[in-house]
Amino acid sequence: MSSSTIAKPLPVFLQIAELLARQIKAGYWREGERLPTEAELAASLSVAVGTLRKALAILEEQGVLERLQGSGTYVKKATAKQRIYELFRLELHAGPGLPTARILDVKYVTRPSHVPALGAAPARKLWRVRRLRFLNDVPIALEEIWFEGAGTQALTAEELGDAMYLFYQQRYKIWIARVQDSIKVAAAPDWAKLPCGLKPGKSQV
Repeated sequence: MSSSTIAKPLPVFLQIAELLARQIKAGYWREGERLPTEAELAASLSVAVGTLRKALAILEEQGVLERLQGSGTYVKKATAKQRIYELFRLELHAGPGLPTARILDVKYVTRPSHVPALGAAPARKLWRVRRLRFLNDVPIALEEIWFEGAGTQALTAEELGDAMYLFYQQRYKIWIARVQDSIKVAAAPDWAKLPCGLKPGKSQV
């Protein structure tokens, strides 16, 4: 697959649950603080109240929120339960945003020399995923992801979806517990394309 493809998004109620969890973790609302009313919160997020309630129910089940009849919805002490975007570290200057992705390319290729060997008996060929990441529809990062995917003969953008960690869980029964980030300034790779706003070989700080 070589054409740019919008990855299959999470259901809206799950997107809202993830966004609220990221906002709480960033300190928008602190432990014990009451959230705005459902009507106010739904309006600010541009979703139906019913959709918001489903999102709040998920966060209540995860122990992030507590809903008190006749009083409102309150932030509880954060739990150790990992959420889909728990390890996604990039944020907008304006505050936490909802991550989405546009998959630019998915191919099964021979492992190049710059990609570390994976596992004790590294495979000669790996899956390579190139994608553009967004926060609240703002382009923020180009990513190149490599994984072995033993036994996987075919793979599409629709199967990958917005969240790679969720894909790993569902497809390979692997839970990512820790990541190591490395950030550097470099020119855009030769596979950069719209709508990232950068041309190959160009950089922007």
